[in-house]
Amino acid sequence: MRRHETDTLITATLRHLDPAPSTDLTGAELERADAAFARIVATSSDEPVAVGPARPHRRRKGLLLVTGGLAGATGVAIAGLLVGGGTAYGSWTPTPEPLTDVAAAKAATTCRAVLAVPDRGERVALAEQRGEWTYVLLAGPGTEATCLMPNDLVGQDASARQDFFGSYDPDKPPPPTLDPDRIVETTSMQGSTSEGWFDSSEGYVGSNVTGVTVHTSAGLDIKASVVGNRFAAWWPSIKQDSDHPAETWSYTVHLADGSTRRPR
Repeated sequence: MRRHETDTLITATLRHLDPAPSTDLTGAELERADAAFARIVATSSDEPVAVGPARPHRRRKGLLLVTGGLAGATGVAIAGLLVGGGTAYGSWTPTPEPLTDVAAAKAATTCRAVLAVPDRGERVALAEQRGEWTYVLLAGPGTEATCLMPNDLVGQDASARQDFFGSYDPDKPPPPTLDPDRIVETTSMQGSTSEGWFDSSEGYVGSNVTGVTVHTSAGLDIKASVVGNRFAAWWPSIKQDSDHPAETWSYTVHLADGSTRRPR
């Protein structure tokens, strides 16, 4: 993305974040503003200024401000500026796009090749795109593999590329037995590619679960992919250290009857 396009998009997003009302002020509001201004200019610079209480504003959901920059969220996909420069998954979206069977098979081929996963009957449990990034989860009898890669690496040899992340567990426990309206997170991790750090979570869902939303401590609401009895989601993050403690998250479960519940 060219710099002037990024500047324009960031400006538009900051305007969207502005909680100030778009309508003209009422007469009473103008009077309060004039009174506050009069007190300010009449007060000595070393004395506190008393102002009237601000009107409460409804909080905008789905938007996230992070240290060092602005990250995209619901309805907004812009470049997130990392500390030290660079972009972090600037095309990422909180809602995934499922891959076609053909694209999912190609992503699985790349995932297996890079991780050197032997063929033990693993299947593509789910595969999605979020912007320019593809995520695939492979599951088999006692095995599981996950991979995150740029879309243009799908079906290609990514072994020499730094913008690829994969994990492989050859001793995965068997699937849990769940109540129809329950979910269980079985794996969560933080990883990185050349684009930056990310967090991910995946697990199992009961038979009545049709959707899962992830709510992060940073303020993101993320729609997970749900296919069969599995769910998974990933999102841009920052490296965990003493100044940036581990991010936490919770879930909303969406059920077949249209209701929702928040697991404890």
